[in-house]
Amino acid sequence: MGSKVSICIDHFNRRGWGVGHSDHPGKVELIGTLPGDEVLAELHRKRRGKSRGTVSEIVAPSSLRVQPRCPHVPHCGGCTWQQMDYSFQLEEKERRVKAAFAELIDAHTPECNPIIPCNEPWGYRNKMEFSFSQNRAGERFLGLVLAGSKGHVLNLKECHLVSDWFMPLLKHVRVWWEESGLAAYRMNDTGTLRTLIVREGKRSGDKLVMLTVSGNPAFPLSKIELTRFIDAVKASVRQEEWARLSIFLRVQQILKGSPTQFFEMHLHGPDHLLEKMQIGNAPPKELVFKISPTSFFQPNTFQAEKLYSEALKMVSFPKKHVLDLYAGTATLGIAMAIQAEKVTAIEINPHACFDAESNKELNHLSNLEILCGDVGKKLEEIRKRPDFVPPDLIVVDPPRTGLDSVALDQLKSLRPKEILYVSCNYETQAANVQEICKAGYRLAKMQPLDQFPHTPHIENICLLDFSEVFGQPRESFTFK
Repeated sequence: MGSKVSICIDHFNRRGWGVGHSDHPGKVELIGTLPGDEVLAELHRKRRGKSRGTVSEIVAPSSLRVQPRCPHVPHCGGCTWQQMDYSFQLEEKERRVKAAFAELIDAHTPECNPIIPCNEPWGYRNKMEFSFSQNRAGERFLGLVLAGSKGHVLNLKECHLVSDWFMPLLKHVRVWWEESGLAAYRMNDTGTLRTLIVREGKRSGDKLVMLTVSGNPAFPLSKIELTRFIDAVKASVRQEEWARLSIFLRVQQILKGSPTQFFEMHLHGPDHLLEKMQIGNAPPKELVFKISPTSFFQPNTFQAEKLYSEALKMVSFPKKHVLDLYAGTATLGIAMAIQAEKVTAIEINPHACFDAESNKELNHLSNLEILCGDVGKKLEEIRKRPDFVPPDLIVVDPPRTGLDSVALDQLKSLRPKEILYVSCNYETQAANVQEICKAGYRLAKMQPLDQFPHTPHIENICLLDFSEVFGQPRESFTFK
């Protein structure tokens, strides 16, 4: 047992945990606390001069604090800031983005717009991945990973970030699991059940469920168990919704010395879900998107509509050629194709590329080309084409790790008039933007957007412009 100490919280760390000081040397990080809280906490472990612990009592609450909706706060890893007033969440997120870009903001005084809030900060997620777990006593857990733990799973009873049908589904799957006798997967490649992915089309009403199991032949899922799983999923929704309910099984096979392999089986309903999005302004255009079980799609449909509409508004049209890099299912590329002469989308995930081709047809577009492969390599290939038209706009929406050196070099050498950089990680985005600015660009506009209320995550759009740098046209600028 650790000792209980009094701590005053004065700021957040990067993960959104409260940080304060006590009589013990070094900082103390406590999940669920806010600046201004005075708490009594039990300290546990200490690493790199920082202690972590558990709050025993809130002696004096912060003025930022509100009553959270969910009883799992602060232990669940899904929410970090549900106990903080939403207006203060927005202030903190905007402050973080501006701090990361402070050097560029001071240097070039770009147009930095206030953060765009989420109109409905509850029930907004269209996707959630739940985990199966068991302790040594055989107790079963199905839910989200506990915050700050090493893979320990919380047995989730409520979640206010998702639609109402997610929790009844989880309840029915728990009953199926108990009756099946199957074991949860362990990292030593034993056990069967790994994860349960749940998705929905917020505007279409389509639903999709995918169970991921071990590929170890010693821990198979029998046909009877699979049939009962399908029945459990169907029991969680109304019978009239079964025709729009997709169910999949994914087998994840681990072989020593070989890459992990995935095999998907379509079990029930359509082989995809459809989602509709209203993108653009005055009036918005409704677009349709096909989404396969493993394809990336923005997890907050309604905020994604705002995100893409803002992105379109930030860019000047017309455009002869737009490059859409890390395109996913080509959501933004399709929106751009409505106004540009030609759009080339590049994406490495073959499932997403397949969906992108379908989305191109669904939205009746003939000026969109989709290329499947590594961004850097595909850019090298298309630049060698005799009919290649240099892009006047490049759109990038990379993974959280940001742009790699190859992609950065390609951006600099392609020299488009504008670069639109959309990111879910403002820190890697800021580092990349600084590198691009060294090559002659300036940060012209910035727009943060809250896509994930009650979490520290932030979506941010940056527009980089070449045309006004150094008072020279971009064609006259020579790169070293």
